[in-house]
Amino acid sequence: MPPIPDSHHAAFDRLVTRARQLFGSAVEEKLIAPDSHRLPTFRVGQLSMIGEQWLVVDIEPGPYSRHRHERWELDWNSDLEKAKALLEKYHARQMLAPSSGDVLVARLIALAGDDGDITVSTERAEFDRTATVTPHHRGALPFDVLITSGYVVVINGPDFGWWTFGGDYEDDGVEEAQRVLEHLIVRGGTIRIIRRASELLDTDGSIVSGPHRDAVRTRRTKNLPYLPYRQSV
Repeated sequence: MPPIPDSHHAAFDRLVTRARQLFGSAVEEKLIAPDSHRLPTFRVGQLSMIGEQWLVVDIEPGPYSRHRHERWELDWNSDLEKAKALLEKYHARQMLAPSSGDVLVARLIALAGDDGDITVSTERAEFDRTATVTPHHRGALPFDVLITSGYVVVINGPDFGWWTFGGDYEDDGVEEAQRVLEHLIVRGGTIRIIRRASELLDTDGSIVSGPHRDAVRTRRTKNLPYLPYRQSV
């Protein structure tokens, strides 16, 4: 098998870049050497891509997955967008890591970047992973993220209470949790707190998530605006 040409290496590097944008430090990149030829490859949880004669995408089922083993051999010229779409699909579903928390925590770290601190622990009872998220700038919200192997994600903040997503190995709630986390860290908006619930609004006032019943209680409706972690100087 001949080594892949420089143009294929360049295309593979673009896929690696996209993977790191999506999954942060969960991407494991290396070179493999079958038959003395060095071929690029990377892995995120159960998904791997290998650059050889074809662009090979292989997805193994995880321990809690209901999906079968899948493999594609994609054309370097015509199928690169399909390869990128596969990355984005499995990022949205959050079903790549051995634990449902691994990729989500890596994504948190990538979202906060240098504008927040993420402290990860496995010590809290009933949860596989917990992450304490602390912004560096005033006006942004601190919160905790608590994750179980059964695809339950809890976002808990002193300003808005306890928001629960997912459960029973269903991944739709994890996708919603990620959308909420991106608003809390990247986009900014408002949290509206009413007597028995709270909800997340975007900067235009549209509802992103909620109402959540396990929230802080108040006698009067409160609107809590918050800023993104990265703020212009």
